[in-house]
Amino acid sequence: MNQQRKAIYALRRQVLEGRYSPGVSTEDAKSNKTVPVPAESGRHTVDSLSGMVRSTLAKMLDALTQAPPEALATGPDGAPVPSNESPAPTPLDPDRFRGTIYRQFGAYLDVAGITEDRAGALDRLAREVASSMIQQRERVLDLAEEVLSGVLDEHCGPQQHAEDWDLDAMATSLKERFGFDATVNDKIIDRTMLAEALWADVEKIIEAREAEFSLPLFLYFARYFWLEEIDQRWIDHLKSMEALREGIGLRGYGQKDPKQEYKKEGYMVFGMMMGSIGRNVCEKLFHMQLRRDEQGSAQAQVTLPAVPDTTRKPPRKTVETGGGAPAEAAAAGEAEDAKPMRRAEPKVGRNDPCPCGSGKKYKKCHGSVESSSAT
Repeated sequence: MNQQRKAIYALRRQVLEGRYSPGVSTEDAKSNKTVPVPAESGRHTVDSLSGMVRSTLAKMLDALTQAPPEALATGPDGAPVPSNESPAPTPLDPDRFRGTIYRQFGAYLDVAGITEDRAGALDRLAREVASSMIQQRERVLDLAEEVLSGVLDEHCGPQQHAEDWDLDAMATSLKERFGFDATVNDKIIDRTMLAEALWADVEKIIEAREAEFSLPLFLYFARYFWLEEIDQRWIDHLKSMEALREGIGLRGYGQKDPKQEYKKEGYMVFGMMMGSIGRNVCEKLFHMQLRRDEQGSAQAQVTLPAVPDTTRKPPRKTVETGGGAPAEAAAAGEAEDAKPMRRAEPKVGRNDPCPCGSGKKYKKCHGSVESSSAT
């Protein structure tokens, strides 16, 4: 659980801070090798993004330091009065500027020195933001490649012959994951060539999404969906691990070590959770659509493929009566049944004189009649 917690929180912190570095293999990890931070992603590079980012940062800085409207001099009628002296600008709040950058680009940066050297600080911040965007885009690309590889392994296994591939099921899975209709050439019999052809289609879909939303907005929704899935799936995973821990002791009856079984099954459950996070993020990101309301503001809407609802509860039974509302009649009947039964007369003992006045004991008179009718 401690290893799983470290892994999931490391992923969450990287998404929060806009950082990403591809994982290393087991051999490279043992030799302390590290993977360099990506400096380019597709047609995007740090240099190509820095210019666009720098102009946006300059506009942010101007908006945060411009004089407030109430600082302008006004006449008796409330109209602004021309003045040769420009109003004093608002002092820059570094924390507010850093928060504005984070909301726009998802990069948590150090904005120190922005007031002393505006041009130099903007150049530095622009390159850092561009580097963060490259890393975030590479995370999306690696996720798409991982999901595509899972689809191929499921329907076109590496040990299967090309004649045994289920291309129709593969196309359906790609439609669910990426939202596009794959055009597969039936003449392709090499799995590597098939993967390259499908990856080219996925790259076109990613570029189309970027053109539709713009790269900063596309990456914003990627971060949002990632954090949403991590938080939800991790809570469900904790509940699953707790249920596994409570029942794992029964494995001892099968001559198995419960501790080792818990570690093995816990690893499998964790892998399934990580896979579900990636699949759900991919489906949301590639099925998302923007709709504009009457005011012109954009709202994101995710339409996922229909999934049959297997958790629906059976309808509650209702009590129908000859007249009136069924619910009220049922409630009244339940209320009547809930009332305690009370005796109208005191209880008569078996050896007490019978209340009828015959002079016989109750068990020899009316008591014997009630006993026989009860049986």
